Amino acid sequence: MARRATKKKTAKKPAARHARPNDPAAAMRAALLELVATQGWRDLSLAEIAEAAGLDMATAHATYPTKAALLKGLARATDAEILDGLKVDPLDGTGKDRLFDLLMRRFDHLQQHRDAYATLLRELPTTPIEAAEMSCQVARSMSLTLETAGVSASGLRGLLRVQGLIAIYAAGLRAWRRDDSPDLSKTMAEIDKRLSQAVKITEMFEARRRAAA
Repeated sequence: MARRATKKKTAKKPAARHARPNDPAAAMRAALLELVATQGWRDLSLAEIAEAAGLDMATAHATYPTKAALLKGLARATDAEILDGLKVDPLDGTGKDRLFDLLMRRFDHLQQHRDAYATLLRELPTTPIEAAEMSCQVARSMSLTLETAGVSASGLRGLLRVQGLIAIYAAGLRAWRRDDSPDLSKTMAEIDKRLSQAVKITEMFEARRRAAA
């Protein structure tokens, strides 16, 4: 199995209510996670998020004009956090190893706010507009994951790789929701299995392509 980064990460504290933040975007993301964990996603309003973040509605709307925009901002902040972590804990190993490492860093992040993300996975399909926009954002995040691992996401092959990695990530999410192990071993096993299958399929097609050339 590929090596997984073991450095522990400390969960960020949620935004203090009614305290005017220096970083409105970060405050809104923290408030979103706090509120989703405690009262759900489906009926949550932007005004409630703004209040929990200590912002007036004008500032909140200028920062994230919709709940969909806030969700995408949360995903992009996760991407940025993972990339920033590579400065002190870089990737190594094969392409599969690097993809495994990057995906598990993403699950480590989800684990820090498990209740909120588990609720989002359950309730997001009931809000189709936000779900559709998040599907596009997941594709962008998986494309970035491939490129960060040194695997091209360009062209037709790149599109197929992105779709394949989305499927692997989705399988990992299903495993993560049921994973009660302290080290996410069940999630790791699922991701490793799916990546191994993808490598075998890729090698098979490459062998056929060379034989036909």
